[in-house]
Amino acid sequence: MAKRKAVFITGGTGSVGQSLIELFTSSEFEVYFQFYKDVQKAQELSKKFKAQSFQIDFFGNFVLPDTNFDIIINNAGINISDARTHLVTKENWQKTLFFNLEIPFMIIKKYLPYMMENKYGRIINISSIYGLRASEENLPYTVSKHGLTGITQTIAKEYAEFGITCNEICPAAINSMMMDRIALNYAKKENSTVRQYLKEVCDAIPTKRMAEPKEIASLSLFLCSQNASFINGSSIPVDGGLIC
Repeated sequence: MAKRKAVFITGGTGSVGQSLIELFTSSEFEVYFQFYKDVQKAQELSKKFKAQSFQIDFFGNFVLPDTNFDIIINNAGINISDARTHLVTKENWQKTLFFNLEIPFMIIKKYLPYMMENKYGRIINISSIYGLRASEENLPYTVSKHGLTGITQTIAKEYAEFGITCNEICPAAINSMMMDRIALNYAKKENSTVRQYLKEVCDAIPTKRMAEPKEIASLSLFLCSQNASFINGSSIPVDGGLIC
């Protein structure tokens, strides 16, 4: 019997993270996931799906797991700035680029040698359509996701000879806890409502809805399959036709 492939998922207790854990465990992968502070949810996920969790604060003095992983899914991300460029704070700039760009680089760098030795690896970066286009009042996030595209394409070129592929998924708005937080902040700032903001977001998308977490997870699973072994260095929009 072939050994199950091990997958490491960051941001495991978020909406997309939970869908990734559920789908990959049901597909017979050995699942490990990182989380920050939602201990109760992490314990529930670990028990329900027999996945192993690692509580890691990426803004603290952290150590990455020494486990050998066949698959990396860089899913964790932050979006904390809503100011025009001349008003962006140095703190928000540095935090966003560190979390969204440097952390994925550090994770990929640590586990590449095992993948090279094993002649197999799948790296998936959960990016954003704002890695493919610009967005007003969101410079740090937009720049970090453009940088993630650079990482994705470079890894794809440098390590294809070792049986390693690296791709990124670029969703539009996702029906998620992060989107709910963004909507709440917008509503407070604009003296509006969460419902109105989410309606405006959906109205701007040709399909008139947001992506569901399970759709991101399903594409991730496909990119890990043998059927996707020739897909490498790709930035795949999952946006309902928003950037057509």
